[in-house]
Amino acid sequence: MKLKTLCFEGDCALEKREKEKSNYCYVNLYAVTFGIAQFILTELQPIDLDGCGKLTICANVEPQNETYEPGYHIAPELGVSWYNLDIETSCKLYELKRFSEELSNEFENYVANIIMDILVEIDRVQGGKNSLTERSNDILVRMRECGCEKEILLEKYSKLRRDRKYRAMVYRCIGHGTGDAIRVDLVNCSTNEVIVSKWLEELPHTIDMAGAVTKTAWDGDAFKVTLYRRYPSWTETVKLPENE
Repeated sequence: MKLKTLCFEGDCALEKREKEKSNYCYVNLYAVTFGIAQFILTELQPIDLDGCGKLTICANVEPQNETYEPGYHIAPELGVSWYNLDIETSCKLYELKRFSEELSNEFENYVANIIMDILVEIDRVQGGKNSLTERSNDILVRMRECGCEKEILLEKYSKLRRDRKYRAMVYRCIGHGTGDAIRVDLVNCSTNEVIVSKWLEELPHTIDMAGAVTKTAWDGDAFKVTLYRRYPSWTETVKLPENE
């Protein structure tokens, strides 16, 4: 089975306390690490890491389970595996998260290194078939070079208006601060100026958007994007300004 989901799980007791103290304005660890994890996952895909479709990295500042044991665990019959971080690593993760706006590069690098170290360790346990020891540094270098931001043009869904005056560019954007989200740019074809740029989700968006866009079409001055085939599907509209 190919790895499809890579994410962090926060310390439940700590996050519940912090959320209550902040009057429920708290942004959890899952959300602030999601884009970094997605970036690395897309760099690796397709990959069969350990036969499981989901790997969760669990922070443990105040372990609630008496059987808590740091390290790698797997339940192949359920198609999931998880990695319990030790308490020292978990504490540093939350310390950097608290100041992530000022220390975003340090937080990104710390999270990315945790992810790659874990992936390398699991790959070794599984026989090293994915050569992650050799690939790890290249992935981290690429992430730093682009500031942990990746734009994937969805060419199939990017369309020229019938009069050829405007083109709608549809992007899947992944990264720290973005998560995994769809953006639409409406571009003036004669000047290449971006007239409108609109996110279709609130950021950071913490759902995998691979395959989320299913249909797009121009309707006069509006460009319509349909998301998901399954129920509930919905359509987002991006409009040109009236003066255009």
